[in-house]
Amino acid sequence: MLEGKIALVSGTGPNIGAEIARTLAGAGATVVCLDLNEGYAKAAADSITAKGGKALAVACDITSPADVARAVKSAVDAFGAIDILINDAAITDRKPFLEATLEDWNKVLGVILTGTFLLSQAVARQMVAQGKGGAMVNLISTSGHRGEAIRIAYGVAKAGLLNFTRSLAVQLAPHGIRVNSVTPTQTGTPVGMPDAAPRSDANPPKNILVKRWGRPADQANAVLFMVSPSADFITGVDLPCDGGLLAQFPTG
Repeated sequence: MLEGKIALVSGTGPNIGAEIARTLAGAGATVVCLDLNEGYAKAAADSITAKGGKALAVACDITSPADVARAVKSAVDAFGAIDILINDAAITDRKPFLEATLEDWNKVLGVILTGTFLLSQAVARQMVAQGKGGAMVNLISTSGHRGEAIRIAYGVAKAGLLNFTRSLAVQLAPHGIRVNSVTPTQTGTPVGMPDAAPRSDANPPKNILVKRWGRPADQANAVLFMVSPSADFITGVDLPCDGGLLAQFPTG
């Protein structure tokens, strides 16, 4: 499905990002695994090469323009092009609004919004120079679609990515670049806690219609569809992959 395509995935920690990388590789793509944590990037890349796929691990702070430029150059030097970009890198805050600090706010928005802007712009410029189009997918969250009682910066940043996605879809369409997003809900381990035990279906969620927690493969398969030829007529939209959480009245 993706044979001959070069995909760059940010945030390849051991949850959704790493699974996306493996799923794209399983569909034939060569994958560049980016993460601030070099060990996470390497583990994701190694899990691909161990199954006969092609992958490269790159440590990258996406809030640094110099780091982003280096990462994109590494990908192009290694494989000649970038055809697919998946923006999964994110961090979260854990304080309600009245307790949040400016440092908390700036740090979360810096990664989710500014980092995604920098990486998307660098990759888009490369795609435009290549002249053969491309596909981008941004990972959102159900937190970006409604208010929360537990934090403020994360939901605001994810909501911003929704319009970032639509704006990029409009501006990059003349270059043949499709831009979409996928909205997960509680999947695997909590954001920012990749070493925690995954949520267990032995204690199923009450607010998800399919009565189980999300699995990284759920999100990875949604992303695969969005970057595949099957979605060639889809751009500027968000695909909820949330087990029906957003479909119901908030009290569920």
